[in-house]
Amino acid sequence: MVSDLLERLRQEQGAICRAWMAAMTGRGLFKGLSPQEAELEFAAIHDALVECAETGRYQSAQAYAQDMAERDVFRGIGAKHVIGRLLVLHDVLGRFLQASYRRRPEELEQALDLYEPVMNRMLTIVAMAFIQERELAVGHGREQLSALVEAGMILTAERSLTSVLQRIVEVACRLLQARYGALGVLNGKGGLEQFVTTGVDEETRTRIGALPAGKGILGLLAREGKPLRIRDVTQDPRAHGVPPHHPVMHSFLGVPIISKGKLFGNLYLTEKQGADQFSKDDEKLAVTLAAQAAVAIENASLYEEVRRSYEELKRSQRLLVRQEKLASLGRLAAGLAHELNNPLSSVAGFAEALQRRAMEAGMASVPGSAEIQEYLTLIQEEVSRAATIVRRLLDYARQREPAFGVLNLREVVAKAVSFVERQARLANQRIVLEPFPQKSLVRADAQMLQQVFLNLLTNALDAIEGGGEIRISAGHRREGDGHAWLDVMVADTGTGISPEDLLKVFDPFFTTKGVGKGTGLGLAICQSIVEQHRGTIEVQSEGVGKGAAVTVSLPLVQGSQFVK
Repeated sequence: MVSDLLERLRQEQGAICRAWMAAMTGRGLFKGLSPQEAELEFAAIHDALVECAETGRYQSAQAYAQDMAERDVFRGIGAKHVIGRLLVLHDVLGRFLQASYRRRPEELEQALDLYEPVMNRMLTIVAMAFIQERELAVGHGREQLSALVEAGMILTAERSLTSVLQRIVEVACRLLQARYGALGVLNGKGGLEQFVTTGVDEETRTRIGALPAGKGILGLLAREGKPLRIRDVTQDPRAHGVPPHHPVMHSFLGVPIISKGKLFGNLYLTEKQGADQFSKDDEKLAVTLAAQAAVAIENASLYEEVRRSYEELKRSQRLLVRQEKLASLGRLAAGLAHELNNPLSSVAGFAEALQRRAMEAGMASVPGSAEIQEYLTLIQEEVSRAATIVRRLLDYARQREPAFGVLNLREVVAKAVSFVERQARLANQRIVLEPFPQKSLVRADAQMLQQVFLNLLTNALDAIEGGGEIRISAGHRREGDGHAWLDVMVADTGTGISPEDLLKVFDPFFTTKGVGKGTGLGLAICQSIVEQHRGTIEVQSEGVGKGAAVTVSLPLVQGSQFVK
């Protein structure tokens, strides 16, 4: 009887499958299954039923039940559809047996006695597998939810964008059990601007070399902007361009990070631990994490933007206070200069008249006349020095508008060097003017910038008394916003500047020079001129006895050649 029943089931497999699919369509139980998947499922159930009836073993039924439970629970299909499909098959097979043995009641009873227990046992196995899988899924869902909440707390705690990117990669690797992780930030030109990694030590990172160019599967993910799962990248023709010293990778999962409606970058995970590949469930979790990451990135970017604005506001406030202070000092200096000019002119005139009268009166033979001449000469020298200070005060007080024009800054610097070169040579001091990059063109007032570099060279020569070297170098620099700058550095091997004095070098009337050697207005005037040219000036020194360097930065004229 058993062999006859099994033979009928095998012969009529196609007809039974068609009847089952028609009945499922009528009852709306096709949810989550395509026609091809339904045929494959029927084949698996049919083979398991035949094996169970023939051998009494239920391994095939258990394997089918486990696969079905994992698939349907993941797809969110409920017990109604899962058990319903088997109950429909139970009815279809019952009708098939009744039709096959309708003229032989005794054989029909025997066939039903063989078939019913097997089918009921399979229903029980499937129901148990479904319940167990649902319990696992609920538990796993709780774990994932807890992990995502924890990840959100970690990411929102960070403020620095660089730190946020690093934590995203680390959290993703931990949640999805990946050995290696990376986050590539796109540069808007099809390449990568930044590439943050985890799981790779510093030595390996050094051997790998430069950032990836965004080709191969990385480029594919950037172009398509949708999740990508690969079982084995070593067998995928799209995976090319992997550096020779990169660790071996097989499984791969990549998801896009969308920030403010734009593709910010992509999260890459490789080498799933404990499995051959990343699952669909892993992909869903990674997509959710990428959405969290996008929020964290937006928050960090906003924080950095606010911080930059705050720093800019503080700098503007400091500049405003300093300019007001300098304006007040300028007005005071102008008044003092005009008030001092008259008595200085009188003293100089009277000293010159006394010296002339002494010579006309023939006082050379009078005792003490040499000392009188010396004193009169000293008076004139000191009056001349005082007049120089007054002129500097007037220069500081005057705020004339620059006469801007496009000029080659090297020519301006070279002219300033020519004014002090002879003085430096006599004092055994060396001035080295290194070549400037080609087309170092700035929009500036040549006379004002010449005054700046003449002041800087004079300060440097005073700092290297007894021999030493002044080196002038220049370079082009491009910032992230695209603006190009020309940096000119005047460095000396002189006495250097202490850290406490370094904070005050631009204050008017502050000087570290000896009495009679400086007024403390040189760098203040230089700063005022450079700022009128929309540039910056910065003084650096590692301390007393270690020399100093002053860097003047000016905007390059648009169209100037940029030399890296």
